[in-house]
Amino acid sequence: MAGSQDMFDAIVMADDSKKMKVLESLLGMIQKFPYDDPTYDKLHEDLDRIRGKFKQLCSVLNVQPDFKISAEGSGLSF
Repeated sequence: MAGSQDMFDAIVMADDSKKMKVLESLLGMIQKFPYDDPTYDKLHEDLDRIRGKFKQLCSVLNVQPDFKISAEGSGLSF
């Protein structure tokens, strides 16, 4: 969980408008994503865009995402 705290700290301390624009863009993409529609024809395209925006956010915040799957299989740890 230390990685998620680092990212949170970086976001809170981000006063640069570019950082905030990237964050707001990522949040908008996530909010508009059609989670309940498995037949959505642009599913893979939108997921690729979200991944790209997340990578961009990590880059502008200068944080390394730490993707680890736990033994319990509960998901990703950031």
